[in-house]
Amino acid sequence: MNENEWCDSLYGELQSETGCRFYVAKSHRALECGIGSLPTDAQILELGGNRGEHCRFVEHPYSRYIVTDHREVEFEPLNDRIRFEVADAHSLPFDDSAFDRVLVTCVLHHLDDPERALREMRRVVRPGGLISLTLPCDPGLAYRIGKSLGPYRSLRKRGTLNGTDPRYFHYLQHRNHYPGLVALVERVFATDSISKRHWPLRIPTWNLNLFTIFQVRLATR
Repeated sequence: MNENEWCDSLYGELQSETGCRFYVAKSHRALECGIGSLPTDAQILELGGNRGEHCRFVEHPYSRYIVTDHREVEFEPLNDRIRFEVADAHSLPFDDSAFDRVLVTCVLHHLDDPERALREMRRVVRPGGLISLTLPCDPGLAYRIGKSLGPYRSLRKRGTLNGTDPRYFHYLQHRNHYPGLVALVERVFATDSISKRHWPLRIPTWNLNLFTIFQVRLATR
């Protein structure tokens, strides 16, 4: 098994299992809390959206919703306002201030240059617009325990990886760690308003939580 097979097949299967399914659904719902006001004809951009798993959780009005990923995927839009495009998060093919909201669910830890991607997000969102980010608390203590008791244990039981430690594939993908990504978010959006929410605990410690939600409201220029 190679890295692409891990991402395209096994990773999706694991996320559908009971424990992972609850975690994933919770993270999607959490990203839609505390977003504040948006125009009724909001223009939305989602980066790294895969097959559009997050779309059904978005309840606020919008007139256009573009889901992007770095590769072609089997995409079935929920409605005629949603479409899919291949796009590189490091160099987005969109005009400045083109969107009211950018969504990013568990993507930054995959990227080669997350700071560049964050600056691209800021570029394409209008002044006063919103950037919503989910960051897994990897490699925090609670996150590592959850992985060991859930996906890693399942993979070892299946024997699918032919003896390869599942952490190998995981950390090929999760190449950026939580503290470093938080530092980048706070630097890139230093002049904007940033709110954070942690789950499952409300205390601001990444070792005891599984993910953090960032809602960044851009300054009006």
